[in-house]
Amino acid sequence: MDQTLKVLFIISEAEPMIKVGGLGDVGGTLPLALQKLSDRQETETELDIKVVIPYHDHIKQLNWPVEWVINYKIQNRDSFLDVYVSKTLNTDIPIYLLDGEPIRNTDIYSSDTYVDAEKYAFFSCAALELCRALKWTPDVLHAHDWHTAFGVKRLAQIRSFDRLFSKTKSLFTIHNLPYSGGNHPDVLYRYDLQPAYDPAIPDGMRSLPMALGLDSADHISTVSHTYAKEIKTEAFGHGYQFFLQNHSDRVSGILNGILMEQWDPSTDQTLYKNFSAESLDERIHNKRMLQQELWLPQKDETPLFVMIGRMTYQKGFDLCIQALRQMRDLNWQLIVLGTGEESIQKACVALANEFPDRVRVEIKYDSLLSKRLYAGGDLFLMPSRYEPCGIAQMISMLFGCVPVAHATGGLTDTIKDPEDYPDAYTGFLFADTDIQAAEWAMRRSLTYFADKPQWREIQKRGMRQDFSWEKSAKEYIELYRKLSACPASSD
Repeated sequence: MDQTLKVLFIISEAEPMIKVGGLGDVGGTLPLALQKLSDRQETETELDIKVVIPYHDHIKQLNWPVEWVINYKIQNRDSFLDVYVSKTLNTDIPIYLLDGEPIRNTDIYSSDTYVDAEKYAFFSCAALELCRALKWTPDVLHAHDWHTAFGVKRLAQIRSFDRLFSKTKSLFTIHNLPYSGGNHPDVLYRYDLQPAYDPAIPDGMRSLPMALGLDSADHISTVSHTYAKEIKTEAFGHGYQFFLQNHSDRVSGILNGILMEQWDPSTDQTLYKNFSAESLDERIHNKRMLQQELWLPQKDETPLFVMIGRMTYQKGFDLCIQALRQMRDLNWQLIVLGTGEESIQKACVALANEFPDRVRVEIKYDSLLSKRLYAGGDLFLMPSRYEPCGIAQMISMLFGCVPVAHATGGLTDTIKDPEDYPDAYTGFLFADTDIQAAEWAMRRSLTYFADKPQWREIQKRGMRQDFSWEKSAKEYIELYRKLSACPASSD
């Protein structure tokens, strides 16, 4: 090891304490993967990483064991605000929990954007001041999505005169660009944060938290290579495309990973029957029991589609719902699990009412049932209109459930279609976001399903994919190293 690299990792969620979506997966697993690489001395860099999240009320309700660390104050234009710091116990890597008045009595994400802006501005600024309280100087601030963009902006404003942060660089990771936070200039003023100033960012967007992070970061990353390209286009740029085009030299994509041991059907005790790529004959028991559990006809030869996730316009559930309606001439079953927009929930229920012998819809969040769907379904539908990375398609492949997905973002980067990989395909992609394209891909998948030896090979290839964090964690460490060797920019 030739150096110790100190990284302040700030994010709004981190499993196992708090997970609303994919951000929580990253918050809980990427730091662990980074630390494991360092501990195994597989890189030239020893890592000292401090993960910081808000002490959400939801975490307190779990009574997770913590220990007190320190208290301190931060100042805004109105007053001094108390910050209370605890650290988790019984987690693979310690996580610092920041508490204070703007964080208390709030949801993880509020329907009131003003409440969220105040909460996360306080959190982001307090996370930087934690370094001063601990007498610890980070080489890199790694901030995630709009919630922590305030911290990226604060760092850019103070490091020219604050000796503690004079050499600290910032990496801002975009997980979902359309979610930019609320437009509340008065919150920025109160925390002494300036709006974004780059002329390529539209005037009406310069007070959005996402704009602050993009404008101030030394480097910007996204969660897949394809999404890094997509956000520079009008279709996916959401007003930031010209800025991102102008600064393409400091935009890169690093694919999210997963902890492979968490998604192993050979050891997962929540499944009806364990299996592996070498014992795929055992997998059929999961399909039979799943059909029985949800009162579907138990038919081994009937292809079983499954859809799991948030029922939102982004996720494209509506595309497959209508496509299946047009595929009534074929033999298939469908199970849908999730919650979300009322109109899409109703569309799913309507399909179930139309095909009572084929379709089951579970309007709820159920992590155990989702695993049984991965293990028992034949085909996993993921028709997202956009998907920065996505991990559901990775999990489905590891469980032998072959994905059918829209060719966007991380789905393009992780699923190999027969047309592009005739000897190594792992799933099926469709290019256009319309019902006809989705139907074409689904019909195509069923022709492959009918060829059992060929289907078994598709399953095996998917189950043997390596979606671990290791490669991506090494890319992050290399990016940290490059950033820490570069001169800092300042506002």
